[in-house]
Amino acid sequence: MANKTAAENIEALPTPPTNDETDKVDSVTVESNNYADQIPREMMESLAPNGEEEFIREKINTMTEDEAIAIVSESLEFHSDDWNFPADMRTRMQKVLLGPKIYGEYYDRDLRIDATMMRYSSPYPGVRAVASPLDDETVPVETIRAYFLGIGWAVIGTFMSTFFNSRFPGIGLGSSVIQILLYPCGMLLSLILPDIGPTIFGTRHSLNPGPWTFKEQMFATITFNIAIYTTNSYGMILVQRSPRFYGLDYITFGYQLMLTLFVQLMGMGFAGYLRRFSVYPVKAFWPTLLPIIAMNRALTKPEPRERINGWTISRYNFFWVVAGSMFIYNWFPGYLFTALSTFNWMTWIAPQNFTLALLTGSQMGMGFFNPITTFDWNIATSSYAALAQPFYVTFTQYLSAILGGLIIIAIFYSNMFYTAFLPINSASSFDNTGQSYNISKVVVNNKLDKEKYQQYSPPFYSAGYLMTTGANFAFYPVYFLYIMVNQWKTIGNAYVDFWHGLRRGKSNYDGAMDVHSRAMAKYKEVPDWWFLLILVGAVAVSIAFLEIYPLDVPVWLVFVLLGINAIFAVPLSFLSATTGTNLGLGSLVQIITGYALPNNTNAFLFGQTLGSWALAGYSDNYVQDQKLAHYCKIAPRAVFRSQIGTIIITCFVAVATQNLIFTSIPDLCDPHQPQRFTCQGDGQPLYLNSLMWGLLGSERMFGSVYPILKWCFLIGILIALVFLAGQGLGPRYLPGVKESLRKKLSPKTFARLDRTLFPFIASLMWLNPVLVIQGVQHWAPFNLSHKTPGFILSLIFMWWMPKHRPAWWSKYNYVLSAALTAGLAFSALIMYWAIGYHPVELKWWGNTVSGAGVDGNPRGLLPLPERGYFGLEKGSFP
Repeated sequence: MANKTAAENIEALPTPPTNDETDKVDSVTVESNNYADQIPREMMESLAPNGEEEFIREKINTMTEDEAIAIVSESLEFHSDDWNFPADMRTRMQKVLLGPKIYGEYYDRDLRIDATMMRYSSPYPGVRAVASPLDDETVPVETIRAYFLGIGWAVIGTFMSTFFNSRFPGIGLGSSVIQILLYPCGMLLSLILPDIGPTIFGTRHSLNPGPWTFKEQMFATITFNIAIYTTNSYGMILVQRSPRFYGLDYITFGYQLMLTLFVQLMGMGFAGYLRRFSVYPVKAFWPTLLPIIAMNRALTKPEPRERINGWTISRYNFFWVVAGSMFIYNWFPGYLFTALSTFNWMTWIAPQNFTLALLTGSQMGMGFFNPITTFDWNIATSSYAALAQPFYVTFTQYLSAILGGLIIIAIFYSNMFYTAFLPINSASSFDNTGQSYNISKVVVNNKLDKEKYQQYSPPFYSAGYLMTTGANFAFYPVYFLYIMVNQWKTIGNAYVDFWHGLRRGKSNYDGAMDVHSRAMAKYKEVPDWWFLLILVGAVAVSIAFLEIYPLDVPVWLVFVLLGINAIFAVPLSFLSATTGTNLGLGSLVQIITGYALPNNTNAFLFGQTLGSWALAGYSDNYVQDQKLAHYCKIAPRAVFRSQIGTIIITCFVAVATQNLIFTSIPDLCDPHQPQRFTCQGDGQPLYLNSLMWGLLGSERMFGSVYPILKWCFLIGILIALVFLAGQGLGPRYLPGVKESLRKKLSPKTFARLDRTLFPFIASLMWLNPVLVIQGVQHWAPFNLSHKTPGFILSLIFMWWMPKHRPAWWSKYNYVLSAALTAGLAFSALIMYWAIGYHPVELKWWGNTVSGAGVDGNPRGLLPLPERGYFGLEKGSFP
């Protein structure tokens, strides 16, 4: 059998048939320079889904062949290491450079389409779907009403997120909810406010410059987002001040305000460093931001009536229909029939069967073999941003999660580290009787009592938690080495640009090849030294803070945390920007503080607050907002001004709210607090971690209790080196190996390998080990019940739909994601105030069946030994 070459297997851009006469085009064999006329209607909708069709047509028709070839050649080189670059586009561009004779029909058209997408739009279909390459500088953005609504809702959001942070489950105004609230508020102000206002430096600032605009909506949304971040320091304050925990008497208003301010400002200052790596590179396209833009575009942008795959509904109407439907539907899995949320139907067959519950269960179990695990959108998207992150990300992580689950089962059934005495996949800590670890039995005056510890128990963890923790430690060397080496071309250029920006003010947009950066080049940038000044000022305040208050935390810890983040936050932020996944530096920071400052709980709390939340976490959130502004053509200095002002205002609001909580909520953090302010989501886990790692220490945990965990760092290094070597040398030697096998094997055997083995090996050249580790580590308390529905949704909406319904996908996919999330959020908010704040219990089979059997009552595989506890003899604990 003759084997086709790679070039022969490449097809031109698809020309899908349509059933509507309005979608038909003239003959696609038109011989003219109007190459855009050869593009079918549906294809053009996917190329220009936001009203820029005439712009794209003009660029396609006026581009010369030489210009297009130069753009395609440059783009292939630039995106050679790009995980997200569409594979079909890459292959087509490689073939088109071979010339019209090899490429065949549509050469002129496809060459210009690809070149136009690279130079005047985006190669990423998701970005094209929501971010227009065109910009109108006359559209109002930084208006008085936008500031009023953005800061006003940020104050309300800060109050709610802080006040309800200690409630479990918590409640707050997320970005999906606030966008819906901002829109009618903006529309109302545009109707009632007068067109008056001062003129400052030649610019008139009117209270009502006209209709509420898309840019104002996005600007107010970005301003509001600060409210989500102001709880970063609250956990430390809660644990230190609450009499349920440490009960320190020097936690005053001044202490709280000082800590909150420098934590927020240090994060923002550090974001000025990260933006070179995660905002301006075209490869950093932040897939999880696209539904936010789609939602605001659907609310504020008019669009023409058109038919796409039989659908004529506008994005605006589609959004409200879907959001309204979800608002109503969510009452069923959320309250009326909760078994739809935890749909562990396989365990209903034999509720007391331990093995069935362990393998298929959704609560105690692993979630294997159950294809339909939930009808709850919240659960379905709890592990993966199924309608936003690229399908290859979800696919890799899901297969890796299955591998991780199998390892967990092996650990459990082999009773490694006594895990068979505990539930298989719990995130809690246990004592040697299988009960929750009671840290109060070994702590006296916030210090470890070694005698009490020897008479009680070391902490033990489940198989799932050990797998998660081990993979978490392996993750750091994998992601750092792999991303820094694999993406060094992009990251290295960003380091050079950052240095030149500090030395001679080099623009972030110099040499930019993407249209969004070129459009943003006309706006004044925020100089790097502005961010550096904020960072230096925040560091000075943090040093003064440590000197003023008796925390017993050395000043050098601030600089250690800055150094850790300066090294590790860059690839971590780039990972978030390219895959839509994220992992903080919390585990790494807790290990380092546990070794460097043992028996110091304040050092642990300070390290977690500053090292893993303020710098890596808050900075990442800030650069996300900058990328939103980048896509929506909002001036960087406008965003900077809104961020600074909102930070200062909301810090005061957050601290005032903290004090209101401490003085107005009785029995705060009590496990039986009637309004559910039990601190299970903030104070309790942070307190336990501070005792485990701050008092028991990294040396005890790594050296004696679980010594295997420290080897996970080495395992991570080896995994990264194997992938880097294989993917670096593979393309060089694979063709020679393949040719050698062709000579040695029979044609039939070689043809079989050519269809199966060689494509599989070639696919490994693009396998990302960072995603593999992330998939393996995402257990305890998550299981496959949280992952399978997200994988199915991603398969449909991020793989099948873009391939077979590209125009529908471009128009509706991200709107669908935003609408479902918004409807769910509003429903949960109303449900909380209606039946949650003062609980109204609804007891019937549909609300009790999920937890009635073994799956709802976790236990271990093995019974306790006759002596009443497992593990080492008391008095001999490490």
